[in-house]
Amino acid sequence: MTAMPPDPGPTGRRPGPGAPVDGRRRRWAGRARALGDAARRRARRFWAGAQPTLRGLWWTEEPATPVTTVDRRQPEQLVVPAQGQVYVFGVRATYTWSSETARPELFGWYVDYFQPQATQRLHRLAVRCAAEVPPHRPRDLLAALTAALAEHDPPPWAYARGDVTFTCEPDVTVHLDERVRRLLQPYWEQRIALECERDLARRRAEYAEERHRRDPPSTPSGPHPDASRPPRDPADRTDPTRPTRHASRPATRGGPRPGTPVEAFTPLEPLLPPPTPRPTPHQRPYPSSPNDPNPPTP
Repeated sequence: MTAMPPDPGPTGRRPGPGAPVDGRRRRWAGRARALGDAARRRARRFWAGAQPTLRGLWWTEEPATPVTTVDRRQPEQLVVPAQGQVYVFGVRATYTWSSETARPELFGWYVDYFQPQATQRLHRLAVRCAAEVPPHRPRDLLAALTAALAEHDPPPWAYARGDVTFTCEPDVTVHLDERVRRLLQPYWEQRIALECERDLARRRAEYAEERHRRDPPSTPSGPHPDASRPPRDPADRTDPTRPTRHASRPATRGGPRPGTPVEAFTPLEPLLPPPTPRPTPHQRPYPSSPNDPNPPTP
């Protein structure tokens, strides 16, 4: 059996709305409001003092830095006609694609989308430049194409789709036609051989000069055998080392011919007897020879 609570008396009843509140309850309500205001003021002061410490302890995330994604593509070689429209040049390009706004998983799709546009852009410039270049001068075409890129369409090229932007920078090389390469092969073989021979001769001369500088030729200490010989007349064509022929010796084995200067000046005096000297006065004459036909008279 459940006990029923006793019926409160007149003093335990809750006053109805609008009924006057006695002095005790009024005092409790004023005290409660004062305690609440003080608690709120203290809480505000505590929060203001704790905020600098809490800010240093908070986990702050730095803003994400943009990541540049780079990719290089090398499509098929471009074929452009050379001067004369008979031979061609091969233009090979490497395209460097980069973007800061494209997502990495969609980067390849965007590159495949923009690649044909960049290839067609380079092909137009290459055809325009190759029309005036001979087919055996790929270096001239490369110089003309580089100048055209720098003047008319300087890289990097910009492409955009929506909020995604891409930049493309081509790197170009030019190659010969295989038919022109076969025609130029004998020329370059001879040129390489000539350059090798010239380089070999130059190196030989350098080695010989270096050896001569390192080991100079030794000179004899005595006087030269021709030092005491008088200087030779330039007009004299005879060799001084050979013996001279005597003037009286006939030029031919059979003797001199009549009327020649050799016969006119041939000394005949040794064949005649010497003249007898004539005696002076008071001098005894020399004895005559027994064979003398005219003996001297006394």
